[in-house]
Amino acid sequence: MDIEDLIFPKGAFRVPPPFDDASPGDCYIQSREGVTFKVLRHVLIHSSRYFERLFEGLPPSRPRDLPKLHVEEDAPTLHALLIILYPVHEDATKIGIEHTLKLVEIQDKYNIPDTPMMFFLTSIIGINVQKARNGPIDDPTGLYSLAWRIGFQLEAQVFSRHLHGIDLNDEKIADELVRNSNSLKAYIALSDLRHRREAALDDIIEALEPRKHFCVAHSGTDTMFFAFISLMKNAARNALIAPWPQVNQGGAISFLGLQSEDESRAVAWCSSCYAGVDMRRLSDRLQKAVEKYPQEITIVPANDAWAPWMGHSHGWRGTLSHPSAYQDHD
Repeated sequence: MDIEDLIFPKGAFRVPPPFDDASPGDCYIQSREGVTFKVLRHVLIHSSRYFERLFEGLPPSRPRDLPKLHVEEDAPTLHALLIILYPVHEDATKIGIEHTLKLVEIQDKYNIPDTPMMFFLTSIIGINVQKARNGPIDDPTGLYSLAWRIGFQLEAQVFSRHLHGIDLNDEKIADELVRNSNSLKAYIALSDLRHRREAALDDIIEALEPRKHFCVAHSGTDTMFFAFISLMKNAARNALIAPWPQVNQGGAISFLGLQSEDESRAVAWCSSCYAGVDMRRLSDRLQKAVEKYPQEITIVPANDAWAPWMGHSHGWRGTLSHPSAYQDHD
């Protein structure tokens, strides 16, 4: 069960074991909104200097009158924090990306040790990289921001493949990217990718040889010709939103959604356009163009975009994947 599943419809957080009232403990930690977590002091004292200082001078507990200490975090974030600090058997990778990012932000505040934190983050990133290579992922924007923030370059590249459809002109999205990645350059890298993709659309269209295969009626004037080119580009944009686009067995026309029922991708050809074309040859041309089409952000030198984490006390560097695993990337 994910942390988000512990939130009731009305917003009340349900505290699970081993932090509920039925669990062993000698004090309570209370969240910002008043949710209490029952904990064992000695566990947290040995896990975090923050809690060592917090519990300093606290009198011994009495069974029916356990002391209650307050922290500033909300209940889901506090629960995530306790999972990392506590030797529980709960799978930390069930912590959502939103609260993972919060843990990164509050690590220094709560003196979360590097070893469990790094193990947790590499697990989260590693699991989602595998998912990203095989299908859709939850919260790709958050994963991209997290990977960028902790300096996992190749992983940030993989997650960037899943962000082709987001509106980079949306101020809320832009602010969230910059805040969560702790770097304006995370946003700039995506903007650069978007510009490179737009420029490379010409190569996608050229692979379909429109000048050669348009009928006379649709290529006789520049106005008519470029009107159809514009429609083809729009169809290509939508087809290429997929993180791992492939020209399927249906061929070039099917890949771009030409003559399809999907209005966002369809281009209405007359029966003379592309009549008698060698579709296999055309599909092969398009496949080669798609393979060259920009799909990932460009990795820049470590002393540039990734500078926020270089020299950070936690010392997280590089990636958790061997570079050879990404040799087929553009």
